[in-house]
Amino acid sequence: MAKNLYPYTLQPVPFELSEAEQRTAQLAIWRRTNIISQKTWLILAAIVAIAIAGLVFVKNYSTIIFWLMLVGVALYLLVRYFGLEWYVKRKLNEELVEDIKGIRMGVQPQGLTMLQRMGAQEGRGMIGWKEVTEWQDHPDFLFLTFKVKGQQGAHVLPKRMDSQNFSFDTIRKHLTEAVGPSK
Repeated sequence: MAKNLYPYTLQPVPFELSEAEQRTAQLAIWRRTNIISQKTWLILAAIVAIAIAGLVFVKNYSTIIFWLMLVGVALYLLVRYFGLEWYVKRKLNEELVEDIKGIRMGVQPQGLTMLQRMGAQEGRGMIGWKEVTEWQDHPDFLFLTFKVKGQQGAHVLPKRMDSQNFSFDTIRKHLTEAVGPSK
C-alpha cells in the first residue's frame, strides 16, 4: 500500500479509543512521571554508603542500625516502584472509562480538526497548534494537553491511526515548531 505523500488529512479519519487503550495510556503517562529525582538518588546512595561503611568498620558494637538503613532503602525502592504502581492501577480501574466512538479527526496546517455527529447535527472543533501546552511521544500513542477558550483538555492519539492517512510526522513537526520538543 503506497503511503499518501500529502502531509495533511483530506478526509477526517475515524478516531476510536477503547477502554483498554485509555487505561494503558494513563498508566504509561503515570510511569513517565514517576521518576525518582537526582536529589533522592543522592540521598539513597549516601545512606547505602554510610551503612556499608558502618558494617565494614564498626566492630564490637551492634550493627543493627546499618542493616536497618539498608533494609529501609530497599523497602523505599520496592514501595516506590511496585507499591505505587499497584496503587495507581487500582485507582485507575476504579474510574469510569467509556470507549470513545463516533469522532473523526484530521490534521490540517492550522491544527487538529474534530467532527462528531450529535443527532442530526454535526459538531466541529479545532485544536490549534499554538493551543497545545505540552505533548508526549510514547511508542503507541501521542498525548497532548491543550487549553482552548480557557478550558484545559487532553487527547490520546493512538499511532495506529498513522496507517489511515493521519500523519504523525506532520503532527510532530507542527508541535515541535509551536510548542517545542516532546516531554
